[in-house]
Amino acid sequence: MSTFKGFDRDVLLMLAENKFNDSKPYYESIKETLKQKAIVPMRQICSELSPILFEIDGQMNLIPVKMVSRIRRDTRRAKNMNMYRDNIWCMFMRHKYEWDYQPCMWFEVMPGCYTIGVGMFHTDSAFLEKYREVFSENQGVFESALESVLSAGAEPCIERYAKDKPGTVKQGLSDYYNAKNLFFIKSSFDLEPLFDGTVLDDLKSTIAAYAPMYRFLLLSTEKMISEKGR
Repeated sequence: MSTFKGFDRDVLLMLAENKFNDSKPYYESIKETLKQKAIVPMRQICSELSPILFEIDGQMNLIPVKMVSRIRRDTRRAKNMNMYRDNIWCMFMRHKYEWDYQPCMWFEVMPGCYTIGVGMFHTDSAFLEKYREVFSENQGVFESALESVLSAGAEPCIERYAKDKPGTVKQGLSDYYNAKNLFFIKSSFDLEPLFDGTVLDDLKSTIAAYAPMYRFLLLSTEKMISEKGR
């Protein structure tokens, strides 16, 4: 039986008001309520998704307390000094401090919408060179993964090099091949699934559709790791 029953309807307003007040005393006065209404349901979602995520990547971090974001921001090196955020997310990926150059999937809730995404997490020129090598050798695999992720209603978000990199790719794949950063994001402005709990069904079906793209991106990670180490 699912432990996740949906978010309380006032949770988004509470997060927004907490960010607006930007006050530690105010936050402390509602901290436990926010934990129960925001953090705990997100952890429940992570637990519910763990079997599906493990099948996709058996080395994924599946400890709920380490998958869900905090409400209090780390402002030590930030230009934005607001102490609190009005959004909350969970990341589906390998442990970020143990694995470089890995892909990720995520689920984010914010005022007005929720999003489900998949894409690159950390890139540099060395990794992107391996990515293009993998891409060149597996264009059919990428096309199949692309078809799957787009079928879920996700939109591609591509930051690409101004000039094409050496290599020959199929028509329509140039932007993906020449990407400096790449992710796909599905946005829903219907918030009712958050409150009635059916967002879990949306997550399960979307993550299943994202799995081929996650695995494709993981090929580049594994190539980089095999040649460089973690």
